Amino acid sequence: MKPPSSMQTSEFDSSDEEPIEDEQTPIQISWLPLSRVNCSQFLGLCALPGCKFKDVRRNIQKDTEELKSYGIQDIFVFCTRGELSKYRVPNLLDLYHQYGIITHHHPIPDGGTPDITSCCEIMEELEICLKNNRKTLIHSCLSPPIPVGHSITTASHRQPEGPERIWSDTDHKSKKGDCSHEAAVSDELSQCNTSSKGP
Repeated sequence: MKPPSSMQTSEFDSSDEEPIEDEQTPIQISWLPLSRVNCSQFLGLCALPGCKFKDVRRNIQKDTEELKSYGIQDIFVFCTRGELSKYRVPNLLDLYHQYGIITHHHPIPDGGTPDITSCCEIMEELEICLKNNRKTLIHSCLSPPIPVGHSITTASHRQPEGPERIWSDTDHKSKKGDCSHEAAVSDELSQCNTSSKGP
């Protein structure tokens, strides 16, 4: 029987032999103001550095060097080890360590949610970073959801001086209503503060 001339690959395959060049655009960071929870700092959000998945072809070395040059000091990683391997960055945590970036690894399976104990642990570590004015970033697997009504910095990647608000066309529909994202963060912090103080 004549062997097939080519093998069918799945959409999840991102082999090194694929003749697709890595993206050259700088990694994008959006800055979330935390004034809702009485904090003057900003929290950075970005997609997974070095991710190789379908049409996404980022360069892990270049992305990590850029994060370091932007002054990122702490990164919270919510991807599981399996997800890091799936997106072709199995050594990302080690690379952060090599660049002197402190990593807070709290693996949460895709589509899952942390329990209240894990959530409080994450919040407490975040609080320490922000109180010490450390430039802190969170990333999950693919592109992060952009919080409603907040600006995005893509050129200088500097933290905004103040909590700028930019409303898109879809935001106007919810101006009077939904602050569910920020409210959820506020509620979670309240629960953590209550549980940490005890009865």
